Amino acid sequence: MDSSMLEQEINVYSDKYDIKGVIKDYGMVIKLVFSYNGRRIVMGMSRPFPGSSYELLGQQIIDSYVDNLVNDNEKLMLHYWYVESFVSDGERYQMGHGVVTGHQRLTDGTWIHTSVVNDIHVDTEAEELVVTTMNSVYHCPLAYCDWEHQNEYSDVIPDYEVLKMKYKGMDTLLRPVIEPGKVLLVLANFCEYYFHSLYYVPEDSEDNTPCEYSAYPHVGTFQDSFLISAYNKGLECNELVDVRYFPHYQNIEFYSEYTDEKPLYVENIGYSVIYVQSSAGTIKLAPGERKEVIPENAEKEPPVLPDGDMYPAGVY
Repeated sequence: MDSSMLEQEINVYSDKYDIKGVIKDYGMVIKLVFSYNGRRIVMGMSRPFPGSSYELLGQQIIDSYVDNLVNDNEKLMLHYWYVESFVSDGERYQMGHGVVTGHQRLTDGTWIHTSVVNDIHVDTEAEELVVTTMNSVYHCPLAYCDWEHQNEYSDVIPDYEVLKMKYKGMDTLLRPVIEPGKVLLVLANFCEYYFHSLYYVPEDSEDNTPCEYSAYPHVGTFQDSFLISAYNKGLECNELVDVRYFPHYQNIEFYSEYTDEKPLYVENIGYSVIYVQSSAGTIKLAPGERKEVIPENAEKEPPVLPDGDMYPAGVY
């Protein structure tokens, strides 16, 4: 798609934060674009309800976005990362790959590759690899290295074998757990579609082994969704969990919450606020928070949130 498909363009303004933005309506795809603290924000959104307007909806979404920022100076980070080494025109270069957060132009949870790497060093205190390019510094948690890919380029990272021995598998060890008989959905802004993991042990489990699950996106023409299913071990016909949601900017929206009548909990292990729109209402999760999906935990006055695709179609 290109700009010639633009049906209308509406200017919006936040008095509260003195931010100017623009809504670009391409017909089936609608984008809200604005800048805050040097970061360019592009999010999908839907048309306003009758009685409202683009201008009002855009202003409310901008206000909500800034209201819920936890750290204006969030570090630029890569998760599930690896650093590739390659030869071009007789010269050897390195390039980082991973899921980015804190980028000035890209949505959190977007898979990227960096520009050519100028420097790599290990910060043992912060337990991260620091990758410096010409214009950016990426902080890469060692617990979230993609070791399978990094094994191909082990010489790129100082003391690679020592780091691998210490940190490989740590992301699994750090995964949140919950008591048997309860379902825990773990979310993070550093994961694509916000999904990090699911944890569920049936109460009648003899060995307390968590149920296996499948988790994958359904990429639609105008709206993606994310589907998670869990089964009794070895009994794929015995479905215990079927959780499905639409990923939006700063929030997810459930359209299936089947847990076989077991309590459903949601937890945020990321670095920014995530809202969960559920049958019990809209639940706010600050970083590090865990809440049960029940009406008592819902916001009494839920904010206006964007309900378009988290990864709006590429219209330029």
